[in-house]
Amino acid sequence: MSTSSRGDPRGRRDARIARLCRNAALLALSMAFSFVEYLVPLSLLLPLPGVKLGLANVVITVLFFFGSPLDAALVSAFRIGLSALLFGTPVSFMFSAFGGLLAYLFLWLCRPFFNRFFSFLGVSILSATGHHLGQIIAAVILFDSGVLLTYLPILLLAGMITGGVTGLILNLCTPQLQKLFKRG
Repeated sequence: MSTSSRGDPRGRRDARIARLCRNAALLALSMAFSFVEYLVPLSLLLPLPGVKLGLANVVITVLFFFGSPLDAALVSAFRIGLSALLFGTPVSFMFSAFGGLLAYLFLWLCRPFFNRFFSFLGVSILSATGHHLGQIIAAVILFDSGVLLTYLPILLLAGMITGGVTGLILNLCTPQLQKLFKRG
């Protein structure tokens, strides 16, 4: 039976395969960034638990805005799961999962205002602070202690700094990234 007789023309199938390959490559890139952060933790410079530069979020943000929000969610979820299996623990998985979920939610909240009010700098700062808010929520749930909320202002400040760095990286790379996604 030919492909077109099943209602799935070759072009659509090829587009799905290209999308799958792009997402797999971006997942591998985000995993590589996570591995680099695991090898060279930011805590050497800034000794705060739960703070990372968030280079993998560069990949997720690019995919969210230039590709597909659904694909960004899938790549993010797989990266969080694989990173926990390879470099983490069940507790670190919970922190990453809650942080990733809130960071993704903040991307959605920024989406209508992107390019009009926010550049990638603002989006990244808000996403990073959302990630840290998610980490605090996970800590309060896991350790059943509201005292952990006192750490939130420090994490939010750290999120503004790390989100600023990743936002600057994104702003610098945007023209090349847009070309890459337009080519497919």
